[in-house]
Amino acid sequence: MKSNDRSFKLLATMMLSMMMLNYSQLVFAATADAETIKILTLGDSITQAESNRASFRYPLWKKLVDADIDFDFVGSMNKQLGADKPPHADYKGKKFDSDHEGHFAWAADEIIRGRKFDNGTGSGNLKGWLTAYDVDIALIHLGTNDAFMQQPNQSTADELKAIVSLIRDDNPRVIILLARLIPTTRTAWDTKSVNSLNETIVSLSKTLGTDESPVILVDQFSGFDGKADLYDMVHPNASGEEKMAAKWFDAIQRALKK
Repeated sequence: MKSNDRSFKLLATMMLSMMMLNYSQLVFAATADAETIKILTLGDSITQAESNRASFRYPLWKKLVDADIDFDFVGSMNKQLGADKPPHADYKGKKFDSDHEGHFAWAADEIIRGRKFDNGTGSGNLKGWLTAYDVDIALIHLGTNDAFMQQPNQSTADELKAIVSLIRDDNPRVIILLARLIPTTRTAWDTKSVNSLNETIVSLSKTLGTDESPVILVDQFSGFDGKADLYDMVHPNASGEEKMAAKWFDAIQRALKK
């Protein structure tokens, strides 16, 4: 009987050890995955960029690599307009993470309702895209096309609210980095429209945050030269991309310290 007791205790100990080992492996895997910060860059052509441009995402990616942050850019897109995958030089032995959610010429309402065709700017909608990836930090630079189309500021603000709600449905603790838009010099009316929408975005940023999901306003407008930092009066050139990347990077660092 004592021999059987010893055998039973030995078997129970072995089973408990195996269970603890499996549990430890599961915890380690979950922790390792949680440490990778999923970053979504969401916007229009200023986020997607044309094939002969780096996009602000490239210098931002390099800054995050330099800071030794464990991150992953996410999105349904991995190309720029006019090219499948424009060449971006490797950096510190790493290949550029080209995933993003920038959609050339799309307005905020189209991000919500989507498009069924892809002419190089993507297809689908935000709710559908979010089924394929998670988001920890969302960088949103959106509304320039809405201003160009003379859509009411309030309707654009409502659409930005809806976009944030959809992302929060994916992750209730997501951190939202909401941009005050870069300036435009295309026409006097466009300049006025973007400036006016920016005032609305600033006001929106003050009411959109929650304790669980903060909203950080990223002032991409201030310090951006509408002539020197744009190549076509709308889209950033290399210096403009660098300025945008620096603003985003500073905001990400602040967000990670909260």
